[in-house]
Amino acid sequence: MQRIVSSVTLILLILLANFAYSETLKVGISTNYPPVAFKDNGKISGIEADLAQNVGEATGMTIQLIEMPWDDLENSLNKGKIDVVMSGVSVTDARKKRVDFTQPYMTIGQMILIKADNIMNLSSKMSMYLSGKRFGVEKNTTGEQYAQSEFNGSTITAYDDVEQGIAALKSNEIDYFIHDAPTIWQYTVLPKTQDKSLFGLYEYMTTEPLAWAVKKGNKKLLDTLNQALSKMKQKGLVNKAVNQWIPLKIEVGN
Repeated sequence: MQRIVSSVTLILLILLANFAYSETLKVGISTNYPPVAFKDNGKISGIEADLAQNVGEATGMTIQLIEMPWDDLENSLNKGKIDVVMSGVSVTDARKKRVDFTQPYMTIGQMILIKADNIMNLSSKMSMYLSGKRFGVEKNTTGEQYAQSEFNGSTITAYDDVEQGIAALKSNEIDYFIHDAPTIWQYTVLPKTQDKSLFGLYEYMTTEPLAWAVKKGNKKLLDTLNQALSKMKQKGLVNKAVNQWIPLKIEVGN
């Protein structure tokens, strides 16, 4: 009888432990990165929003998208205010020391944006390294890290968000704006957001896998998300989400 009670107790404990994840997954997301994560008529949309919904369907968890500034995401994760960051986060060695990453769901890289009327003067790589060139980046991003390491002899201005950087480029305050490929595509290729006064240099300057971040040591959630991601990839749901928002393909390294 005691063995039966013990077995029942063990089963209940396992069920309760699983139930903790089956209720709500608090997803931190910054909506200043279209088409990866942005607001459309007040609704959080983009690749990450679609993938979060897929995670909910794959795991049975209720997904709660919690919008917050980019700079607050990691701190909120470590304080337990959110369970996972799904916001186009590039995997870097520095970040891996502070958070745990799932398997990547997409690989991108940094690209460079210029004004269309500067194609003749600024589109070559050689021109980027000439003295006096001015670069704009979004602060606390891998674009900023790349610019500081690659163009450390030039003037580099870090802006609070992409919109400020684009405005600076259009008003001739900077010569180049560096950001992730999806941002460059948004402004130069995607029909709904294309700005014909801008021109993208369609070559990856870096290679960066994107993944979801969980609190350091949260192996249970990490395993759950990796299993969900594996199922989603097998069903073609990841490619579907990416292709819906980025209907073009540039191979990394080409």
